[in-house]
Amino acid sequence: MGEINDLRFTAPPEDLERWEWFFKEMEKRGLITIYEVSKLYDNRGDSKLKRKYFKVKLNAEEQ
Repeated sequence: MGEINDLRFTAPPEDLERWEWFFKEMEKRGLITIYEVSKLYDNRGDSKLKRKYFKVKLNAEEQ
């Protein structure tokens, strides 16, 4: 089993919401454990992209 991983995603807000949904689906299946999900953060400048941070642990073992 893995360690807790800090993941940073930069994407349009709607894609970040899809990633959060996807992680929650993986957690329901026991593949990961979600420890933390951040709020959306603005990128610097006039970027339309946002940032979101996740702390997750992989539960799936290699085959």
